[in-house]
Amino acid sequence: MSPGEGKPIVARLALAGLELQVALLARAGLKRWEIAASLGIKPGTVKSQLERIAGKLGPGWRDRTDIVWPELDEEVLQAVRCVRDGDGNGEEASFRAFRCAAEESISPEEAAILRLQSVPSAAGRAYLRQARALQWKLLMWGDGRILRVGAAARFWMRPALSFLAAGKYIRYLRADSGEEPYRPWWLPYTGGRVRAAKAAFYKMPTVADRDYVGNYLEDWIDRELPGYVARLHRRMQQRWLALDRIARSTGRKEPEPPPSPEELFWEARQALGIATLGDKPLP
Repeated sequence: MSPGEGKPIVARLALAGLELQVALLARAGLKRWEIAASLGIKPGTVKSQLERIAGKLGPGWRDRTDIVWPELDEEVLQAVRCVRDGDGNGEEASFRAFRCAAEESISPEEAAILRLQSVPSAAGRAYLRQARALQWKLLMWGDGRILRVGAAARFWMRPALSFLAAGKYIRYLRADSGEEPYRPWWLPYTGGRVRAAKAAFYKMPTVADRDYVGNYLEDWIDRELPGYVARLHRRMQQRWLALDRIARSTGRKEPEPPPSPEELFWEARQALGIATLGDKPLP
């Protein structure tokens, strides 16, 4: 929507994800290099993003009243204020913050400042990761076109998600570091062709895409999941037989066999939330 039409512009809809993050931090008063350090990007990228933002929202976008901005989380604002204003007493974070870092007794705010000043600080990196995670939750709040796929579900639905991504029905946004990766014990039997999976967020461009994705995934689980599990088991079985022959010929302990097709299929259904204990095959 162009300026001057009399209708408010919703920044979260008008800007891409990185553009919105840069715009929010710029409106909060951070300089380019501070924004770059906060988001883990180059200052040149910040400059190009600001140019794109101005092209979409028009001149003076920081102060215009016809643009609706999402509010920054209080923890993010606290870090921004510390970066912008120093330690809260009108002083720049200098000797006191460095001494605290050396003593490993550092507040999150001081750690954020040290990180932005390119001083190595594990606490600072952790705090900024937390701030960015909060920002992501803010950006995605209320958006029905965001799809979160858990680690186990992403592992078992990998072919379906690849098809949807290739058709541009979904777009990968970022991994969800709040959940442990799904790494079953038998994964080495796949020969490295199947990797562990992390939970992730995807964006669906339109409401129609959202409806299609939901229907497609349900249909894929019903029709394609059994075949995918069977192919995966054949690959594992072939590798296990080869390893077993090697173990026998060298007099070593035989490797533990992979799950049976029934056990593997039950594990997949359990990961996708469509299995019960009554369905579990007997060992």
